[in-house]
Amino acid sequence: MQKGLKITRKTALPDLLAGITCALSYVPQGMGYAVVAGVSPAYGLYTGVFAPLIGALLAGSSLMVITVTNELAVPIAGILASMWPQFSIRALFALTLMIGLIQLVFGLLKLGSLTRFISNCVMTGFISGVAILLVFGQLQKLTGYAGGPSGNVFVKTWDWFLHLNRIDWRTTLVGLLTIAAIVVFQRTRLKAIAFVLALVIVTVLVLLLHWNSVQLVGEISRIPRGLPTPVLPDFRMLPQLFLDALSLAILGLSIASGVSQAYPESDGSIPDASRDFIAQGTANVVGGFFQGMPCGGSISRTATSASAGAKTRWANIFAGLTLAFFLLTIGRVAETIPMAALAGLLVYIGFSVMRFDRIARVWNTYAAERAAMVATFALTLLIPLHWAIFAGVALTLLLYVYSSSSQVRLVRIVRRANGGFEEQAAPVRLPSDEVTALHAYGNAFFAAVASLEALLPAVEGARNAVVIFGLRGRESITTSGIVMLERYARNLQAGGNKLILVGVEPRIRRVFDRTGFTSLLGEENIFASTSSLGGSLNEALIAANEWVTQGTKRCPND
Repeated sequence: MQKGLKITRKTALPDLLAGITCALSYVPQGMGYAVVAGVSPAYGLYTGVFAPLIGALLAGSSLMVITVTNELAVPIAGILASMWPQFSIRALFALTLMIGLIQLVFGLLKLGSLTRFISNCVMTGFISGVAILLVFGQLQKLTGYAGGPSGNVFVKTWDWFLHLNRIDWRTTLVGLLTIAAIVVFQRTRLKAIAFVLALVIVTVLVLLLHWNSVQLVGEISRIPRGLPTPVLPDFRMLPQLFLDALSLAILGLSIASGVSQAYPESDGSIPDASRDFIAQGTANVVGGFFQGMPCGGSISRTATSASAGAKTRWANIFAGLTLAFFLLTIGRVAETIPMAALAGLLVYIGFSVMRFDRIARVWNTYAAERAAMVATFALTLLIPLHWAIFAGVALTLLLYVYSSSSQVRLVRIVRRANGGFEEQAAPVRLPSDEVTALHAYGNAFFAAVASLEALLPAVEGARNAVVIFGLRGRESITTSGIVMLERYARNLQAGGNKLILVGVEPRIRRVFDRTGFTSLLGEENIFASTSSLGGSLNEALIAANEWVTQGTKRCPND
């Protein structure tokens, strides 16, 4: 049995209440995110039925809720808009299917570690940009302005600003009242169902006042009564959608990895990311054939479920079953919800996901992380959304390479009178008839090879000297690093000096053997890493001092 599927008297009631709360609060969110994606609210509701059930059965994370998310809905809108007028609803299902297949492959290949390449600073910039787009994208629906040219969200916002005289005051009031009601209820014990209560209040108000100018969900799309029926995606579009699906698949997986880390298992362990991949992939594959939207691990839904008291996977099972019951019985009620109310709800969500504490944390770390966050934020606003996160990752890697090329420090290791060691500044010029032990800090054998070589003591004029260079703790070395060490060793040997390497790990020693560097340096000048700190250094110091002493005897006049 899957870990967490065992139901007990102690967990059954909390999981049931958490599932019902999660399902009820998802109804407005699921519909809203479908609206953001530019499709029928029904598809958002359908996804909320089967996706949490599949997640409960397959995911590595017991509490993570898999469903439609804001981070995926916004780029989906851009992808579908770019396909207009060829777009058909079966293209949505084809996109969902393709995302699922990619995620399944990633999961089966155990590629859960891929998400580590998307850093916290990139995700912070991306999510902040998505939040801004979400807020600005709702202004027309929030105020009832139906005009405006086609284009990105900022073109539409500028057009909306120029035509403020054409907004509908009743629609605007409905949107603002929704936001106000959510803010009030969030400060009460009814916080878990604040979205539901806010929508109920404004919906009843609009119906009682007969505000016919306020557009309802039913005027945009009908909500079928019952569960989703099977459909066939447009398989012809799969090749065309591959790159878009790949970007959304990785985006969904990276967001879900953050969710699972934020909500670890009851024993404190971090869930298996590859199993989360399989669960999300399966949910999207099923969605492709049952009128579903692309889905993934939801930050807001998981937080709602956990705060409502979820204990095990059964909370997600109850959530899916509750939403299924809603669709089978009173699903048509959702058609009476004002579109402005959904827009107000999405504006509130947009502001709530702007985590200023996370932004401040990144801002107060390093310049490279600040630059990556700001650049990803800007790119999220300027280029197709599903490519912005990859541009941010690429920028992060470039900044890492740049910082690695300059963040290297070389020190000299000197033995104290009590037998211990201390660090001193590395000499500019190598002293003759002495042993100089050196150690480099930083990624010295990656992009900083040139910087490290410039810091090495100059060998011109030195005679009968030994340089001991420490490699302890380094599990790999680049070709550039080997070439640099080879060049320095030859320069030392040309003046009657020599290089000794200490703390060499077996993996690096094999590389030295295969590249011929061992033959150049001499096996006696390579000391393997030992379990005791300073063990190989002590051995090398004894050998080096003997060599210098013998050299002094051989050439006393030097």
